[in-house]
Amino acid sequence: METSDAMRQKLIDEVLAAPPQGDGAANELALRAWERLANHLSPLIGEAALCAMVARARHVSFPDLPAHPARGDLRSSAQLLERLASELATMDAQAADTFNRALLQSFTRLLSGLIGEALTVRLMNTAWAQRSGGKST
Repeated sequence: METSDAMRQKLIDEVLAAPPQGDGAANELALRAWERLANHLSPLIGEAALCAMVARARHVSFPDLPAHPARGDLRSSAQLLERLASELATMDAQAADTFNRALLQSFTRLLSGLIGEALTVRLMNTAWAQRSGGKST
């Protein structure tokens, strides 16, 4: 039987799996995963709460980094995605992938603590129904 962390990790691995397509392809895949998740979550919890949860996940995963700007100027998923894109762009490919995976893991763990494991996994499945490579689930 898979643990809840293992189930969420499997979904994250699937959505971020893609054949190498050149510079920036992994970052595009990462941003698309966040965009789909944000599109499904924002109507449920609001964009400000989404931004706050991402900021908390970032702090939990990377406490030594400067605080994520989830204050008044970052209250929409569009701004969140822009900031994430610019942050990933400053990293090499391996560091960006590690950063994004850790952020997604922490975020989904926090979400699971708030709404429950079953609902979190269902939401992830729905948001990421179209996996990389055109595979649907």
